[in-house]
Amino acid sequence: MYRPTIVTGVGGGAGWQALAWALDEAAATEGRLAICHVCPADSPLVTGSGAVPVGLLELVDPPLARAVAAARSRLGGDRVTLSVHSGRVDRVLVDASTHADLMVIAAGGRTTHRVATHAHCPVVVVRPGAPPRPTAFPEANHARHAPFAGHVVVGVDGSAPSLAALEFGFAYAAAHRRPLAAVHITAEPGAPAALAAEVAPWIDEYPLVAVEQAVYAGRPLPGLMRAAAGAALLVVGDRGRGPIGRAVLGSVADGVLDHATGTVAVAHTRDAPAAVLAHPHRAEVRI
Repeated sequence: MYRPTIVTGVGGGAGWQALAWALDEAAATEGRLAICHVCPADSPLVTGSGAVPVGLLELVDPPLARAVAAARSRLGGDRVTLSVHSGRVDRVLVDASTHADLMVIAAGGRTTHRVATHAHCPVVVVRPGAPPRPTAFPEANHARHAPFAGHVVVGVDGSAPSLAALEFGFAYAAAHRRPLAAVHITAEPGAPAALAAEVAPWIDEYPLVAVEQAVYAGRPLPGLMRAAAGAALLVVGDRGRGPIGRAVLGSVADGVLDHATGTVAVAHTRDAPAAVLAHPHRAEVRI
């Protein structure tokens, strides 16, 4: 049986929530969990000689040691690894994404944007769970503006990135038995028919997923914020410009990462390496 590899970075308060989300996902999909931790180059955990003794991990970083032990207890030791790195956090995580099926990180400024831009796999960005932070878009702050609470909401615009978002969104909704809402924001006529045509093949492929379709008039970012209020997951596609010219996400995906109050997934359109980044030093902790 194929087991997906889910990679997550830990560090800081929100990093532990990303770890919890990744652990839940690994449990739900029967996947493997690869935990990445970045520390200063002079940390005793960066041994340069392979495995870090578990006793040393418990001495130097007890919270991390407890988190690893809890993950192992839930998934089994053969499904959990820990890699300890020195170097830039974004480079470590992008490097780790090379052989991953999913990357799970905490929301946190430019590092989040860099990882979402350059990762080799879909990236899930987790925010602190409660309370939701206020957003610049008031319609996303109130329960009465939550038409798709509990849904997987997918932003659809007819582009290749939105096809990647639909693919990820339907697969996630099917795996977690969630309803899905395909949302298109436009000022152009004829959008409902175009949206239906784009979603139809995925409905055929995932007949057990309950699907709603919605078209909102206006600007894409505020519309997505309104649609995603209370959603289980908001899925957007990246710009997909290729590994060399691609330096930033599209403006909507960037805005979503900055303003969304819930968990966001960024789906990529290509399998090619996203960027040439230096490989940081790595030490494996065998549990």
